[in-house]
Amino acid sequence: MARKTKPEALLGKRINELRRQAGLTQEELGEAAGINYKYLGSIERGLENPSFKHLFRLARALRVPVEEIFRFSHLEPDRSRMLKEIGLSLSQMSDSELKLAFKFIKSFK
Repeated sequence: MARKTKPEALLGKRINELRRQAGLTQEELGEAAGINYKYLGSIERGLENPSFKHLFRLARALRVPVEEIFRFSHLEPDRSRMLKEIGLSLSQMSDSELKLAFKFIKSFK
């Protein structure tokens, strides 16, 4: 069974992603949104569950519609995407790394 990422962690990753795309530091975004940057850091790490009011402030400061904060399906890849990324990673390994990865994967059988 696939393990799902906690909603707070997905939300935090998405806010972090949007902040980085906007070229802002936590301090800059926190100031623009009227949120303490340490609290923002906790949100981004998935440790805090921000209020709806804070989400609206963050969206406004990021200059995105609030629903954009909730677009995080791409942060939790589906099976085909995971297989593609794993294949790409394996193809870039040295022979010794590939042997080690093979042994690791085989240990799950």
